[in-house]
Amino acid sequence: MTENLLPTASNRLAVSLPAIIGIIAFAATFGWARYLLNDPDVYLHIAVGRWIIAHHAVPHHDLFSYSLLGAPWVPHEWLAEVIMALLHDWLGWAGLVAMAAGCFAAMLALLQQALMRYLAPGHALIGTALAAGLCFPHLLARPHAFSLPLMVIWVAMLVAAAARGRAPPLLGCLVMVAWANLHSGFIIGLVIAALFGAEAVFDAADRHGAFRAARDWAVFGALAVLASLVTPNGIAGLELPFDLVRMNFGLAFIAEWQSPNFQLGHPLEPWLMLILLGALTLGLRVPVTRIAMFFVLLHMALQHQRLAEVLGPVTPLLFAPALAPQLIGRPIPRLDHWLAGLAKRSSAGGAALAAAIVLTLGAAAVAIGFNHDEGTFAPRTALAAAAAHRPTGHVFNDINFGDYLIYSGAAAPFIDGRIDMYGDAFLRRYALLGEFPKLADEYQMDWAVLTPNNIHVPLLDNLPGWRRIYADSYAVVYLRDGAPSGH
Repeated sequence: MTENLLPTASNRLAVSLPAIIGIIAFAATFGWARYLLNDPDVYLHIAVGRWIIAHHAVPHHDLFSYSLLGAPWVPHEWLAEVIMALLHDWLGWAGLVAMAAGCFAAMLALLQQALMRYLAPGHALIGTALAAGLCFPHLLARPHAFSLPLMVIWVAMLVAAAARGRAPPLLGCLVMVAWANLHSGFIIGLVIAALFGAEAVFDAADRHGAFRAARDWAVFGALAVLASLVTPNGIAGLELPFDLVRMNFGLAFIAEWQSPNFQLGHPLEPWLMLILLGALTLGLRVPVTRIAMFFVLLHMALQHQRLAEVLGPVTPLLFAPALAPQLIGRPIPRLDHWLAGLAKRSSAGGAALAAAIVLTLGAAAVAIGFNHDEGTFAPRTALAAAAAHRPTGHVFNDINFGDYLIYSGAAAPFIDGRIDMYGDAFLRRYALLGEFPKLADEYQMDWAVLTPNNIHVPLLDNLPGWRRIYADSYAVVYLRDGAPSGH
């Protein structure tokens, strides 16, 4: 372990390596600002957050669609949505970019700091870089960004406790309170804690030790579960992730929940190659229990590509204690020499300097600003063209436009990004071409707004009673003949 090799910096403005990593990550992420906002759900989260702020309450039934108005709904990201709405309304789109960049930077800084408890700075930096490579492709200005630093804090606590041969401190469950109110990914934290508890029992020297380990980890696990219930959703928030993973059609329908497509290129492939390269060339060994945990996480990432962001940061934390003694005497000469002077704790002045740099970068981004009201998921011009005809009936919309319809107040959508609320049966009807004429009559639709590549576009182009009134590179608008209008 190298923790005792990291003396306190004597230089009044000394900045630690984790802080430097965080600053670099924060600054670099701003260069991808438009990518961080390139997701339709961003609009929905802002709209929900605004509603919660305005009504001082958390809704438990649908308030936004017309197709399922009043249906049960679990707003599992309510706290993140409040934060997002405040940032957007105070700072504009740059506020949301800063949020995502800040969460990413904090995750990498915390990971580097946690890894340096066991590994030399150079080896720790490799683990941090590999984690960044898996997390960044799915880094968006959405609630799951808040999970990244919380996940590192949680798993680092479990790893440290296991290294000491005891259960984590019970106060550590407070992390779960925050996590459960920000995003439903907290369930993965509970699963990882259960795996560590099983490892403690498996590794116990005798029956008495196994009983004690089972008792201590069971107490911690039970308290962690109770902590996850301290949300406005209660038990429904705990049940939601299990309901979601049972949605076979819904998860296959949404790209981020599909398996990674290696034919199109995916960072998980080079990540796995680098892991194998290191293990095979250096002959590294880790306990079978940690291999089992790794396989669980790898299976999850191969099944749902968005879970690669869990695999990336957690894997180096799992392996670091076992790798530490094997990597002694295997330096990375140039890297270790260069990092030696940086592998120190920040001084008070250095911490203040790092904070000032981050705040300055954020303020500059806010001053520059970003325009995000027209684009792939925000068909503002198309909606204006539809509004000119003043349709009074319901809209049939592309699922990727539903969130913007809510955000803009243009219309209540037929469907939006809350697939957990709509369910498999509803999503199947939306996706089947043959169902559209029935849906149009059932829900009294008289106009439609779709992406140009939506499978319903060729149908509506040739369906009697529907005519195209507008098209651009983002959207196509249709009006139903004979539909009542506000003219």
